[in-house]
Amino acid sequence: MSTGVGILTVSTQCSKGMAEDTSGPALEALLCQENAQWYICERKVVSDDKQQISDTVSAWSLRCRLIIVSGGTGISPSDVTVEAIEPLFTKRLPALAIAMVAGSLKITPLAALSQVAAGVIGQAVVLAVPGSKKGAVENVQQVLKVLPHAVDTAVATEGTRHLHAPSEKVKPKITCNCSRPEDQENQSTQGISNDLSASVSRRARRSPYPMIPVAKALQLVLDHVKLLPAKRLSLNQIVHGQILAEDIIAQENVPGYPASIMDGYAMIAADGTGVFAVRSASTAGKADKEGSKTLRPGEVVRVATGAPIPPGADAVVMVEDTELVESDAHGEEKQVRILASKEPIVQGQNIRPVGHDLRAETVVLHAGTQVSEIGGEIGMMAISGNKEFAVYTMPCIAVMSTGDEVVDVLSTSQLPSSLAYGCIRDSNRPALLAALHALGCQTVDLGVVRDDPELLSQTIRSALQSCDGLISTGGVSMGERDWLKPVVEQRLGGTIHFGRVAMKPSKPTTFATVPSESALADRFVFALPGNPVSALVAFHMFVAPALRKISGYLVDNTVADVASALRPSVQAEFIDQNVQLDKVRPEYVRGVLAWDHERRVWVVSMTDHKQQSSRIASMQSANALISLPIGTSERPSIATGETVTVIVIGTPLI
Repeated sequence: MSTGVGILTVSTQCSKGMAEDTSGPALEALLCQENAQWYICERKVVSDDKQQISDTVSAWSLRCRLIIVSGGTGISPSDVTVEAIEPLFTKRLPALAIAMVAGSLKITPLAALSQVAAGVIGQAVVLAVPGSKKGAVENVQQVLKVLPHAVDTAVATEGTRHLHAPSEKVKPKITCNCSRPEDQENQSTQGISNDLSASVSRRARRSPYPMIPVAKALQLVLDHVKLLPAKRLSLNQIVHGQILAEDIIAQENVPGYPASIMDGYAMIAADGTGVFAVRSASTAGKADKEGSKTLRPGEVVRVATGAPIPPGADAVVMVEDTELVESDAHGEEKQVRILASKEPIVQGQNIRPVGHDLRAETVVLHAGTQVSEIGGEIGMMAISGNKEFAVYTMPCIAVMSTGDEVVDVLSTSQLPSSLAYGCIRDSNRPALLAALHALGCQTVDLGVVRDDPELLSQTIRSALQSCDGLISTGGVSMGERDWLKPVVEQRLGGTIHFGRVAMKPSKPTTFATVPSESALADRFVFALPGNPVSALVAFHMFVAPALRKISGYLVDNTVADVASALRPSVQAEFIDQNVQLDKVRPEYVRGVLAWDHERRVWVVSMTDHKQQSSRIASMQSANALISLPIGTSERPSIATGETVTVIVIGTPLI
């Protein structure tokens, strides 16, 4: 199981953009050499401010198991890192600090001037190291081999004897019927899920899947879902939500001729006002032979909006600024008077020159642009002169609910007028199908599948032959008929990348990939919990970002924080009643996000004060998930007026 690390750079210069942070990236590169052990879950640069340092480290200690603070450890008055973090230590680790300094002193005597520190805050190991790239790396290298054990020890609430137990090589084999699946000889082919052929008495009594942080789970998802191939489509095949795979280049000028902006008369600006002969007319899409001749002084040509301007003309006056002087027997205008106005007639007046709206060979829309429902992108594509456009295809996702007790509400032929005892109506599949359609995805409705391993494996295998991925609900927890995980591993040859996430709700959320014979990339499976709220929260936390990635979001690769871009969030003021924080897992409360126009801040409140994972009513009207940290003795609740992180899942109220 990988360990979450936070890297905090303390530097006023770097925080203001006046210098480049070199120690943070260097520490990340050092830890990534041990990529099976560490992953970076937090990165930040703050100024040499005691409160900022303390607040950041305190907040990170709730979700990081290792925190490295680089900078502010010297002896100048502005170096306050050690003073900021030492009061937070629940245990000091002086020997670890000495080890860092002793090793560094062998390299440079200047290490003696560093105030390195080490300690534990809650269950997080915290190191304070020098701010220079060289000093930071040297200090951490001295203790890198002991850090995994230090982290394990810090979280060992039931003692550390198990950490010093014999290795797996000499571990005695357990052969009784109550042994854990991972102790059996068939582990290599079975994975760690329950053996499908075993009796219920042999199922695991505790989940064999490590409970990983939300950030790590999302990163695993994004690492294993691949961008779908692009296709060249005609304009009438493109739907809103699709992402452009290539820049669109204009093939022609728009307009391709000097065009009138107004209904009026084309004239020579130098002629000024007075009476003029009306030579002919020019309308949009049609100009007579007279209208194509060069205009002479004293003449005007009647023009419509969008019509070509005749050669020689360099201005257009509105019809409202003229009056009829003479017409012929057929009612055609012969002479008009151009009236005097406050502003003189000038060259270029009311004329769009060639290429005014769009110049040939320029970029109309960049790769990575999403086609919106507003119509602007489609309009630009229409005038570009191109016949086809490269766009990423929208994913096709299969959706199924599982459970013998689940009644299919989308099948009118099977929908009972009243429920049998112990049965429930399926709200998961309809809700997920609606959420998928809102993202522009194609869907395949697999209905409700019974709790039968053979039927489940057949249904999933068949769906993944034609769909890019599958979402199921139910069957992923600890029940005797929760078959999804073993079916994926033992029947489909899939890999479960995680089977539990440290979050509330949605803890049993499972993500897997399954080899595909018909596609270059593996197919993915999201097995979501059966409780309705858990399923939808997991969808917005993990599935929606994955679908955005494979649909072509961020194709330009310019967004630094990919996860945040695929799952956007804002800081908002909590305006509801105080909420007790869960002491074990971070919680994602359903909320309503709105913009306070008077104070110009985002505000958020809960949709409902009954937030149980079975109660779908808490998702009604929700456009946000309020991210609540793990509660501590210092911070047991969130109070009205506090600032919270809010994950945006719908259109905020403006």
